[in-house]
Amino acid sequence: MPCPAMPPKPQLTHFLCLPLVTATSRPQFQAALQRFTSEVTAPNEAGEAQLPPKAIRPVGALHLTLGVMSLLTPERLDAACTMLREFDITGLLRTCNDSIPAPLSTVTLSGLHAMQSPTRTSSLYTAPTDSAAPLLPFCATLRQAFIDAGFLVPEDRQMKLHATIVNTIYAREAKSGKKRWGKGSGKLDARELIEKYKDFEWAKGFRIEKVAICEMGAKKIVEGDEVVDQVYTEVASVPLPVIEAESAS
Repeated sequence: MPCPAMPPKPQLTHFLCLPLVTATSRPQFQAALQRFTSEVTAPNEAGEAQLPPKAIRPVGALHLTLGVMSLLTPERLDAACTMLREFDITGLLRTCNDSIPAPLSTVTLSGLHAMQSPTRTSSLYTAPTDSAAPLLPFCATLRQAFIDAGFLVPEDRQMKLHATIVNTIYAREAKSGKKRWGKGSGKLDARELIEKYKDFEWAKGFRIEKVAICEMGAKKIVEGDEVVDQVYTEVASVPLPVIEAESAS
């Protein structure tokens, strides 16, 4: 018997996230990305670099992804935005803060990890350190609420808070010495990069300020003839209040 046809993948239009760029974090991310870019794009003796510059994500696009959405009508988009605006963010923060007493919204991002096998991956990301442990139950609960409401596309894998630093899909026309990133899958062996940057700090001790629904596809910010940054368009956002841990009695 022929295998049943797989259902088509939904068209992804938006995503739920925690934007990471703030007045405090931006200069840290800029300095870290400039250093990283200068190191990994420098050609070796053979004239080849570890990565092409286009594979490195710009500062303005950095965020922690909670899930992706397929909101194909204005009504669906409005309903998802209304849910975010009416969600009891403060109550959820207090619940998570009671279970894991720590400043929930202050994070440090360090290290470099692979989305797929480190020997063959197209995407590398950084993640919050263990000091941001209360952030995980908050994000997991919020994500599940949006899945249950039918706004987030369900995923089989466990949620992994991540901010993408490298994605070779954006470098398909790039060349690095004899290597043309547009050919084949564009995957790389990232073991050396992961080891080198395992303790690298991208930004330290800053406060996440909001939860947002953003459109897919970062928009370029152009000054003159130069692209200076890229940002995702927010269609809805709510502030993330500070919930301090109570002192032990």
